[in-house]
Amino acid sequence: MRKALLVLSAIVLLSALAQLFFAGYFHFQNTIEAQREAGVYHAVNGQYVLRYSALLAAIVAAIARMGSRTIWLAAGIFLLTWLQLFIFIIGGMLTGSSPEFITPAGSWVVSIHPIVGVMMIFMSYWLFNRARAAALNPQPLPPKAASSDASTSPSTA
Repeated sequence: MRKALLVLSAIVLLSALAQLFFAGYFHFQNTIEAQREAGVYHAVNGQYVLRYSALLAAIVAAIARMGSRTIWLAAGIFLLTWLQLFIFIIGGMLTGSSPEFITPAGSWVVSIHPIVGVMMIFMSYWLFNRARAAALNPQPLPPKAASSDASTSPSTA
């Protein structure tokens, strides 16, 4: 399971890095139609590939008994993908912004989006490093506590 976590964490890391590329690709398109098409790559990768590979990584980390920090790290990436979506929803609701009409206040709220994205890239890298260390240096499971014969044998008095 630890090798499965390594593969999933690599997918999470590559997907997080791809988000940065897709955001730049989207930003530097010269027509609205090309921008919308490029934005689909960013949206689909973030809302499906990154989100659900992080969820699977959290589940596999729990099955592999990787410890609560690794599990919460993967779950945190999953939760941050939802925060990314809510930044746009709340930003639009509070400021009246939309993709067609962007208000200055909406720009300020949505400016949190790339900061959270960079945070997810660092968390993905951290998750990958933890998974790689666990896959390359597997720790044996702790031995079960040996029960003493005196406590389990019936008394002969």
